[in-house]
Amino acid sequence: MRAKYLAVTALFLALLTSPAQAHAGLIGITPAGGEVVTSSNFEVRVTFNDDLLSVNGKQNAGVETKLSGSEQWVSHSVLVDGPILIAQVKLTESGTYDLRWKVVSKDGHGIAGESFLVLELPAAIEGSEAAVVIEPVSEQESEIPSGFYVGLAMVALGAVFAPIGLMMRRKAKKS
Repeated sequence: MRAKYLAVTALFLALLTSPAQAHAGLIGITPAGGEVVTSSNFEVRVTFNDDLLSVNGKQNAGVETKLSGSEQWVSHSVLVDGPILIAQVKLTESGTYDLRWKVVSKDGHGIAGESFLVLELPAAIEGSEAAVVIEPVSEQESEIPSGFYVGLAMVALGAVFAPIGLMMRRKAKKS
């Protein structure tokens, strides 16, 4: 009888410790980490083992770069094609760039990662007027519904008039 319970317990533990269903994972990135790029306008491809989420044409993905040592991340236009995230990157200054990406897999889980690349532009291209000027990423403005402000005003009025009402009630009870 004891052996039967031991077998059932072992089977139960085996089922509990079996690996969970895997989420989408990174297969590769082009250009690879540390790769030297010699063109100011190039494509970054991040490939996964499963399709990425795209809802009503919204990509749910992003690719950003920044010159190492800088604090300013620059966002690049992206396209999701099944399991591949494609970004059109335009840079104007030679140097080492940090690259970060984020996507949502079709199962709804967010995936993010980082890499880096080295940009080596010929001196004639770097700093020329033909180079593309990159605008910094602006913070998204959040739209707060007007109902929020109405509710906030009501709470403020309640905080002012509630103590007055309590004082008046206490005075009425004393009289």
